[in-house]
Amino acid sequence: MIGKIFKMGFALIGAALMFALYQIAHKVPALVEYVYSRGIYPFFTKTIGRVSAALPFSLAELLLYLLIAGIVFFIGYIIAALCKPRGEKLLHIGKRLLSFASLLCTLYSIFVLFWGLNYARLPLADSMGLDTSSGYTTAQLRELCTDLIDTCNTLRTQVDEDENGVYRLSCTRESVMEQIGDIYDAYAPDYMNKAAHCAVKPVKTPNALSRIETSGIFSPFTLEPNLNMQMPDLYFASTAAHEYAHLQGFAREDEANFIAWYVLSQSDRPDLAYSANVDALRSALNAYYRTGAEDYAEVYGLLCEGVRRDYSAQSAYWKPFRDTKIAEVSDKVYNSYLNSNGVADGTRSYGRMVDLMLALRAETTP
Repeated sequence: MIGKIFKMGFALIGAALMFALYQIAHKVPALVEYVYSRGIYPFFTKTIGRVSAALPFSLAELLLYLLIAGIVFFIGYIIAALCKPRGEKLLHIGKRLLSFASLLCTLYSIFVLFWGLNYARLPLADSMGLDTSSGYTTAQLRELCTDLIDTCNTLRTQVDEDENGVYRLSCTRESVMEQIGDIYDAYAPDYMNKAAHCAVKPVKTPNALSRIETSGIFSPFTLEPNLNMQMPDLYFASTAAHEYAHLQGFAREDEANFIAWYVLSQSDRPDLAYSANVDALRSALNAYYRTGAEDYAEVYGLLCEGVRRDYSAQSAYWKPFRDTKIAEVSDKVYNSYLNSNGVADGTRSYGRMVDLMLALRAETTP
C-alpha cells in the first residue's frame, strides 16, 4: 500500500506541476509560441511521432480499444476486491482506485507536455499579421460568400463525379492521406509546418467516428491525425488537412479549419482545392445565415447544381447519425474538453475561421 501511495503522490505532483505550467502558459503566449510550439513540440513529433507514424495502422485506435478493455478489467478488478476477507476489502479497493487515479494523472501530464500547451500559443492571426479585432459587416460577409461561391462553381466543373452526379476524388483516399504532408511542404509558411512529416492514418473500425458525428480526430498521445474512412469524399481532403494542422501544433479548431483551407486552396489539384473551398463556403454561409440577412436565399441560389448535389449528398450521409444519444454525449464531452482548454465557445469555435478569412481578405484586397 505504501508503494501505491508513493506512486500516486508522484503522479499527482507531476499532474499538479503540469496544471500550474498550463495556467502560466496561457499568460505568456509569445513565449509558448517561440519556445514550445516552434521548438520543443516539433522535437516531440520528430521523435515520438515518428515511432507511431512508422506503424501501418493507427496506434491511437489500438490504444483506445485497449483502454476500453482496461476499463472493463478495472471494473471487474474492483468487484473482485469485494470478495476479499472482511477487513481487507477497503484496503484492496483503495489500492486499486489509487492505481486508476495514478493513470489518469499520468495521462493528463502527457497530454499537457506533448501537445496541450499548444492551446496557449499566440493566436494564428498574430503570426499572420491579421487584424480580427474590428469584426466585419454583413456586406463584407456577403462578399466573402459570393467570392467563395464563384470559386466553388468554377472548380466544380473540373472535378470528377460518381454515377449519381456527386463529387468524387480523382485519386484514392490513401493517396490523399499520403500527399497531405507534401502539400504542406509546398504551400504552408514555415511556422505552419514545423512538425515532422507524418502520414494521416485511417480509422479502420467502420462508422466508429460517424456515430459521434466526427470526420477526423487527432491523438495528442500518439501524435497521429486520424480520418473517418466512411465519410463522403466532399470534405475528405479538407479534413485530412485540418487534422494535419493539429499535428503541426495548431490546437484551436477555427485555426485548423482556416489552415486547411489556406493550404489546400492553393493546390493545383482541382479536387483538393474544391474540397477546401466548399468546406469554407459552408462555414461562411452558416455565418451569413445567422446574421438574419434577408437575401440569404438569393446568395444560396448562386450555387451551381453540382455544388448543391454535393451538399445534399453530404447531408444525407450524416442524417442517420444526428440527434442520437451517442452523438449528443460526444458533443457534450468534446464541448467540455474545449472549454477546459481555454476555448470559451466550445464547438462553436469551428465557425470562427470566417473571422480569419475576412481578415486575410481585407489584408490582400486592394
